[in-house]
Amino acid sequence: MIQPHSIQQVKDAVRIEEVLGEFVQLKRRGPRYLGLCPFHNEKTPSFNVNPQLGIFKCFGCGESGDAISFLQKQEHLSFTEAVRWLAKRYQIQLEEEAPSPEQQQEQDERESLGIVQQWALNWSVDQLWNTDEGRAVGLSYFKERGFQEGTIKEFKLGYVPDRGDAFAKAALAHGFTPELLEKAGWVKLRDDGSAWDFFKGRVTFPIQGLTGQPIAFGARTLKSDKKLPKYFNSPESALYVKSRSLYGIFHARKAITEQEACLLVEGYTDVISLHQAGIRNVVASSGTSLTVDQVRLIKRFAPAVTVLYDGDAAGIKASLRGIDLLIAEGLAVKVAALPDGADPDSFAKERSSTEISDFLKTNAKDFLVFKADLLVGEAGNDPVKKAAAIHELVESIALVPDMVLRSLYVKQCATMLQVAEQALVSEMNKVLRKAYRKHMGEEAAPEVVPAATPAPQPQPGMEDLGTYHQERDLLRLLINYGQERIVAIVEDQDQDVLEEEYSVAQFIFQLLAMDDILPDDPLFQAVYRDYSKAVKMGGEVDRNRYLNHENEQWRKLAIDLLSDPHVLSPQWAGMHKIHVMREDEKLYFAARQCVYVLKERRLDRMIKERQEELKTLADPGKIEQLMQYLIGLQQIKRTLAQFTGRVVVG
Repeated sequence: MIQPHSIQQVKDAVRIEEVLGEFVQLKRRGPRYLGLCPFHNEKTPSFNVNPQLGIFKCFGCGESGDAISFLQKQEHLSFTEAVRWLAKRYQIQLEEEAPSPEQQQEQDERESLGIVQQWALNWSVDQLWNTDEGRAVGLSYFKERGFQEGTIKEFKLGYVPDRGDAFAKAALAHGFTPELLEKAGWVKLRDDGSAWDFFKGRVTFPIQGLTGQPIAFGARTLKSDKKLPKYFNSPESALYVKSRSLYGIFHARKAITEQEACLLVEGYTDVISLHQAGIRNVVASSGTSLTVDQVRLIKRFAPAVTVLYDGDAAGIKASLRGIDLLIAEGLAVKVAALPDGADPDSFAKERSSTEISDFLKTNAKDFLVFKADLLVGEAGNDPVKKAAAIHELVESIALVPDMVLRSLYVKQCATMLQVAEQALVSEMNKVLRKAYRKHMGEEAAPEVVPAATPAPQPQPGMEDLGTYHQERDLLRLLINYGQERIVAIVEDQDQDVLEEEYSVAQFIFQLLAMDDILPDDPLFQAVYRDYSKAVKMGGEVDRNRYLNHENEQWRKLAIDLLSDPHVLSPQWAGMHKIHVMREDEKLYFAARQCVYVLKERRLDRMIKERQEELKTLADPGKIEQLMQYLIGLQQIKRTLAQFTGRVVVG
């Protein structure tokens, strides 16, 4: 684990405009930088970078953060990976907590395996291109499959000679131990300890991680012996976990992000052929059943997946469970079945990228619609089979996490299956309750798809009495200027006017405490209480307390409050001979105005609530009492209006 002070050292060294400038073309605008947002399509720049605060904010899509969070989203890195990226760029030596002996052993093994796999990749590529056997056997095979030389080099395809120990001899001579080579999957050890090549006579397909590091290999035999498995794969290790890896993800991740969609196929050659044809957002599950970890890896890059199958109906049905995992994770899933006899590899070789894209647009169906067609088609007119098909379909619909979308699927499938909608709802609720009991260990669960109920309507005249915007402005002043000193005009017990020095935060807290006021919004209230507590403890509270807070909601709020789409240029006064007073030049008036407007809005709400209550009273005594209370509130409001009803300049 990276030490906190090292993380802070990285943050202090980062110049956010330099880091983001590697991904976004930024132009200076006064004290800030402006560019086109990389997170959504826009023609007018709304992406603001504030070097002084070290933050960015897009006023188009709302994305915000610092250099670390930008790298996490843009490059799909974890927090630790982003910190390491920045540390490397700014040449900072990170200090990390000493790992346990077990953690150190695993880390050492990962590093050793990484070195082996990189060396093995280079060796196998060299064998393919620079040996007679490699060119005659391996390279000829790839070219017969229709792979161009550029594609072969891009995917770092290789070859292992058929001599039996060619790799083992070279690797051992390089200094690798037999045990490490066996863990990496490149050799097997005989009883006498001698090594032989596990991938002998095979072409190799490197499996690369997100950063491009080779973590494992697939190897295909070129012999026609049916007793030999067509593919051998590296064993799982500290470096490679099959269920968490996707073939082609390194080459595809940029296209997946840009297109916000992933194309999922089955094998290595499917990926390579589609990539060569111009379809770059494609990955493969490498012939295994799709796993939750693989689905979540896809979800890091895109919200939608299209699964591309060959025309084998049996194969499609066997893979339906894997697609259920995609749905359960909230991905939008479509399925495209190729014509009979075609597979993605051969299909891609015969068509251009435009033809493939057009085919996918035309033939890709929503998964649940596709599944309904498939199951009902198999059931025919047999009522027992049709009922079983409906139950299976309901199992899939119940996995959809979005309740509204789930209801729409119920309506659509009820029409397709010619079944009453309520029947599907009842069946689905049984499935949901069963899953709930299994997850919670309880005997009962609430209905998840209740009957429609009308939305609650606001009381007449009560629609616009919230104080969200006033509370937000209050937090903005606190986080921006809380520690700034101001001279406030106050009255003592004898009503003598005095001038007292406060911090902006102390002044705001004092004014609100007089009426025991806290923000209504839970997030605002939590930050307000935290700020107040820190001030009472005598601590210095600055904006970095919230910009770097461990609570993500607090960080995002701070960035939002500290970002302003309009900033007055420092040259404005000199150019136009006009002085416009900035907020930080009139903090006393700004803080007082902010608090008084909030109080005024609260009074409006209290007055309206009492007026509504007055309509329900019949007792003259209670009516008189409430009327006197309302008169008092109106008097307080008139007093506040002396301040909130005027524009204070300086």
